[in-house]
Amino acid sequence: MRGVKEFDFSYQVRISARRKTLSITVHPDNRVVVHAPATYPRAKIARFVEQKSDWVRKAFQANLQRNRQVREKRFETGETLLYLGKEYTLRVEQGNRPEVVAADGYICVRLCAEDAPLGPSKVKERLMEWYVSRALAQIREKTTLYAARIGVKPGQVTIKSLKSRWGSCSITGRISLAWNIIMAPENVLDYLIVHELCHLVHHNHSEEYWSLVGAFLPDHRQSRKWLRENGALLWL
Repeated sequence: MRGVKEFDFSYQVRISARRKTLSITVHPDNRVVVHAPATYPRAKIARFVEQKSDWVRKAFQANLQRNRQVREKRFETGETLLYLGKEYTLRVEQGNRPEVVAADGYICVRLCAEDAPLGPSKVKERLMEWYVSRALAQIREKTTLYAARIGVKPGQVTIKSLKSRWGSCSITGRISLAWNIIMAPENVLDYLIVHELCHLVHHNHSEEYWSLVGAFLPDHRQSRKWLRENGALLWL
């Protein structure tokens, strides 16, 4: 549904026929979403948001604080990069062939003559290629594993640059995931894959859906919390 302006922030209301209670979420980009039962009056939803307005503003401040900690990358030796939830130090070198290697706490980007002109843009390009290839390999392997456990058969699995979500599942069974989730801890990566696979059974966020997710990942709430608090750090 369209966002409505009631206070000093906007919020969206998403209706579900299966939902019995109200909940409110503040995303890392400060989108405020209220999940409500289909029969819940809009006036009561507004009162609920009013009751939660102080909490929403605190969440905005927390997002602002996290975003201030994210510095613009220069793609130079010594910067910190994330891979599977661990911090690595970037090392830029010249070599005989272009490659990216992660080992001993470093992600080493080796550039060669064919990378000319050498510079930050070429380092970023090589890093992107490496992250995407690692993401595709990990996601395909884990998707096959969890799909067998859940008992579903997904269609094509793709990696994309997604700005407003971490993944999606189409009604035809096609699953798309953001390439940068490869920066998150492995349990968060598992959660996002299971999240989309379970949509092949329940194409909604009903109680039955979350029960299915919990059956395979009992700690999924911790993974969701990690994403809310740290999702802004997953970028190049």
